[in-house]
Amino acid sequence: MIKTPLVALIACLMCTPAMAGQAGSYIGLDGASIAVQSQENDDLNPRGMRLRFGVRVNEFFDMEAHLGGGTDSETTSFESFSTTYAGAYLKGYLPFGQRSSVFALAGLSGVTHSQDVSGRSFTDSQSGFSYGFGMETQLSKQFDLSADFMSYTNDGADFSDVTAVSLGIKWYF
Repeated sequence: MIKTPLVALIACLMCTPAMAGQAGSYIGLDGASIAVQSQENDDLNPRGMRLRFGVRVNEFFDMEAHLGGGTDSETTSFESFSTTYAGAYLKGYLPFGQRSSVFALAGLSGVTHSQDVSGRSFTDSQSGFSYGFGMETQLSKQFDLSADFMSYTNDGADFSDVTAVSLGIKWYF
């Protein structure tokens, strides 16, 4: 991982214990379909999971941290390919209806790709600005259903334009 997103993630997690006693702290678990654009035009689609931890700042904003990744063992170019990512975000909400809201996220992320080719392992890392948008619907006082699209990086590296579509559940504690 690159230092900037790691520092941002640690700072976000250090701020949350003081706020964790407030109503609105949550943890989320999502299934993720990741798309990685390769310079060789390979179709890389790791499938995996994402863990989210967040704290409500006010009724319109949260601070949220992501940690996730996935693997693709069906690629023709590599024996195996995996992507891991972490990020820290400010999340803004726009409520609609009685139980739903749309949201946008902006922050910093770091992405690491690992690939095995002919018995040799290679690793690439990148970091930078990250953004996304999605929708949440309240299922009960403690659970939300959440779906989103995230762009984790787009920096022109060997594996650029890392995006993910995620669907999962969020539990308030």
